[in-house]
Amino acid sequence: MNCYFPICKRYFTSSDYLSTVIEDERVLFIANNITHYRHTHIESWNKCWGQYGGYYRNAAHFGDYDEEKAKVNERAKRQIIRKGKDYLKLQGITAKHFEELQNNEDKTLELARKTLG
Repeated sequence: MNCYFPICKRYFTSSDYLSTVIEDERVLFIANNITHYRHTHIESWNKCWGQYGGYYRNAAHFGDYDEEKAKVNERAKRQIIRKGKDYLKLQGITAKHFEELQNNEDKTLELARKTLG
C-alpha cells in the first residue's frame, strides 16, 4: 500500500508491520510518515543504524537504538505537524491521533493541540 508524505509531496510504500499493530487509519498514516521521515529525510539516522552503523555510532557517541529512535521520532512528529499541517487538517487528523502514538513528549502534544486542535 502506498502512503503520501506531505512534506516532500511523494508517495512511498507503507509498512506492512505497522498495519498489523495500528487499526486507526489516521494514526497509521502518521506512523508511516514518521518512519518515512526517519529513514528518508534524516541522513544521520541511516548512517547511524545502517550497514556501517557500528562505526558511526562509536564515533558519534549515540546511545541505545530505542532511545535514539524515540528522539528522532519526536523530531519527525513535530516536523510533520509544522510542515504538513494543512494536509493533516484536510485528512481530519487531530491532536487526538498523535496522542495514540507511543513515547509522546509534552512539547510534541502541545504543538499538535495548538496546530491541529
